[in-house]
Amino acid sequence: MKSFRVPLTNVFAKGGYTARISISGTTRPVNVILDTGSSVLAIKESCYQKDEDKYFSPTSLAQCVEYGSGGWYGPVVKTRVTVGLPGHRVVLDDVELAIACEAGAKSFLQADGILGLAFTPLDQAFDVSDILTEQGISPLSSYPYILQEKAQTVSAFSQALHQLPKAAITPYFTQLEETGAVIDQFALLTHRSSVFQTDKHRTVDDLISHHLNHGLCILGKPFEHVELYRDPVYSVPLLYDKYYNVKVTGVRVGELPEITVPELDKKHQSSYVSNGIVDSGASMLVMPSSVLDAVKQALSSYHSGFEPLLAAYGNFTGEEVGVPLNTLKLEIWPDIHLILKGQGGQPVTLTLKPDTYWQIHAPTPNQATFKLCSLDGWPNQMILGLPLLNNYYTIFDRKDGENGCVHFAHKVDVPGHIINAVALALRE
Repeated sequence: MKSFRVPLTNVFAKGGYTARISISGTTRPVNVILDTGSSVLAIKESCYQKDEDKYFSPTSLAQCVEYGSGGWYGPVVKTRVTVGLPGHRVVLDDVELAIACEAGAKSFLQADGILGLAFTPLDQAFDVSDILTEQGISPLSSYPYILQEKAQTVSAFSQALHQLPKAAITPYFTQLEETGAVIDQFALLTHRSSVFQTDKHRTVDDLISHHLNHGLCILGKPFEHVELYRDPVYSVPLLYDKYYNVKVTGVRVGELPEITVPELDKKHQSSYVSNGIVDSGASMLVMPSSVLDAVKQALSSYHSGFEPLLAAYGNFTGEEVGVPLNTLKLEIWPDIHLILKGQGGQPVTLTLKPDTYWQIHAPTPNQATFKLCSLDGWPNQMILGLPLLNNYYTIFDRKDGENGCVHFAHKVDVPGHIINAVALALRE
């Protein structure tokens, strides 16, 4: 089994990281968001041309995904997917791929789609065979019929689909592992959760070329890439093989007393399992509002100038809010520590540095944005997104223990390697 390095950039997904992959039936490589908070592989309708896909195989399946804001629906096809760099590629046939309606494409921001890296139970489809039969469609192919239902909203289509038989889809990474292409591990090395901006008129290519907007995904054997991390390695067991569920017990600001993180409300436990998930698709770190208020109060106790800077931050609205960079002195802000339940029940302390919970030169040059928030309508569950992962070489080890484990190692920055990898990918 090999290990594959996949270069990433955060430019297309407003701080979220995308990988450049090749899908048969697309005229160019596509940029897909790497998301450990979902399992589906989808690209937007405008990227895909069936007539150019010699690996196309129809299915009678359709998928619908709704996010906190927006969503998409579309038919499922089978085709060939290629990931990796020249000489270090993995090619997989019969990959189940959703073709997302163009109306839902805004969910992907400026990316072309999404590649979910969570577990099989999240990759749910519905069999539309009965509908296709009623329409006299033979063979039973949901593509392009489902895309022709333009009058449907995502919500209405979702309600209609849920009346139909469910069907399981094998997620892309799970299929990679089951075919023996890689072992059941991958890792992410990232720097930012907001795009680094230093000039209002920089082109997309300029932004992509900036080192701080780069990252790496290691598919298979991430522990062997010893030049990317160093000890110690902190291990946090997963509580369920659906999302990357963990148990968060507390937050500590600097050396102040620990703030207790509440258990997940009982009414949400059957669906959300625990009070924390590790989610690379989240460019913010989400806390229950009571915890966020306590963290902001603790930060404000460090310096009288902190409170007015934090006043603009609370529930996330979907848009980053900036404060003048010259009002922020990162060197006087304390570290923020998250305390998680580790192996054997022992506490594991993970640290957010000030330059990751504040992102400088974002959302515009000479501004900074605060990356901790609460989320209106979300259960009292912490979403441990990129502001945490940016501090670590994060290994998602799905074969360690009953449900798997997430390992957090101190990352080693290798700018030259990542820059060369990104440049090579862009020349394809």
